[in-house]
Amino acid sequence: MSPAPSFLVLVLLAWLESGLAAAGPAAEAPAGRQETLARAKDLYGLAAYDEALAVLDRIHETASPGVSSEVAGYQVLCLLALGRTDAAQKAIEALVKADPLYRPSESIMSPRTRARFDAVRRERLPAIVQETYDRAKAAFDRKELPVALAEFDRVVALLDDPALADVPIMADLRRLATGFRDLSKAAAPLVPASPAATTSNPTTTAAAVPPAPDPARTYTGDDAGVVPPIVVSRRMPVWTPRNEIEKRREFRGFVEVVIDEAGDVTSAALGRSINPAYDKPLVDAARTWKFRPATKDGVPVKYKMTIEIRLGPPGR
Repeated sequence: MSPAPSFLVLVLLAWLESGLAAAGPAAEAPAGRQETLARAKDLYGLAAYDEALAVLDRIHETASPGVSSEVAGYQVLCLLALGRTDAAQKAIEALVKADPLYRPSESIMSPRTRARFDAVRRERLPAIVQETYDRAKAAFDRKELPVALAEFDRVVALLDDPALADVPIMADLRRLATGFRDLSKAAAPLVPASPAATTSNPTTTAAAVPPAPDPARTYTGDDAGVVPPIVVSRRMPVWTPRNEIEKRREFRGFVEVVIDEAGDVTSAALGRSINPAYDKPLVDAARTWKFRPATKDGVPVKYKMTIEIRLGPPGR
């Protein structure tokens, strides 16, 4: 081969190598930006707690309300695994304040960690219930009845928590909340449109009352104005690993349930298998779960819910 072609080939190869080196970080950047809860869980399962916590911290602020509590729960797990008990305690307190109805699953948290949550909830729930009642009553006084109804529903749901069973004043608060909730529900269809709306367009009077939910429809978390179901009882089958390998492994999947207007599960099916030995007992148990039903504009509705299930090594 003549010298000139050899020189050109070498120049071309050098140019290609420099171009690929420059393109490398840009090509890898999108994968690095995919900060998801699933990725954080994978890192947690690999005992990469610092890395998992970094991912969780980045996605916490932008997570949707339903996911945000789960993200916060895994932040607590990572902090405890790293021995940062003071930070974990503060994270638990923040989570209880942001989502007092959140209860860590037995399949995710150890009994010791759940006991930490229960202690914080027992201490903080009375004040949270009172604040929620005050917001509901203020909305009722302003005749914002759909808002009041949703808040009174939340008060009653919070009062169902066993942590408040021994707080005497909560019984009186329940009677008040239930009474105002019933008044809100009864008065909601009677609220007239504002004078300004009636003057500018008389046809807007009917629009002041939200349309009744469709009784034939099954709602989901994607539907606007729907308050998701609240767990009343959710018995989980006992997970007994069959061998040493299963004892050290994590199994993860999800179950889909349809909850009717009475809060009963009318159907349950696996969305993704957890473990062949656990799948059928889980589905059988799911059919017995009880919820406070989902509501739309204060009216109970059918709702389809996806619930993640995780089986892992004890103590995590």
